[in-house]
Amino acid sequence: MPTFRSAWNWVFGKHLPKPPNPDRTVEAGWVPVWQGPMLTDLLKDEGIPAVWTEDFNLNVGVYNRESMARIFVTEDRQAEAAQLIEEFTGVAPRHRKI
Repeated sequence: MPTFRSAWNWVFGKHLPKPPNPDRTVEAGWVPVWQGPMLTDLLKDEGIPAVWTEDFNLNVGVYNRESMARIFVTEDRQAEAAQLIEEFTGVAPRHRKI
């Protein structure tokens, strides 16, 4: 029988995190648009399925000063993709604030 403490933790989010889902697509990084195709090809060469899309921002200069691209991978490969992007570019990949 569940205790009051376990019910409290369940209601307020102190439960175990779900494992990464290989069927879910997530953002691996937000990079300048000229790096999008190059980094996607790099990830594909390493065996990580990836796609990129141009991020159309109406307010240039709010978050960036150039055209940006988003790179998407499966959730189970997100950490590996972020590590490869950081090794290749020398900086950790940023993520677009929504």
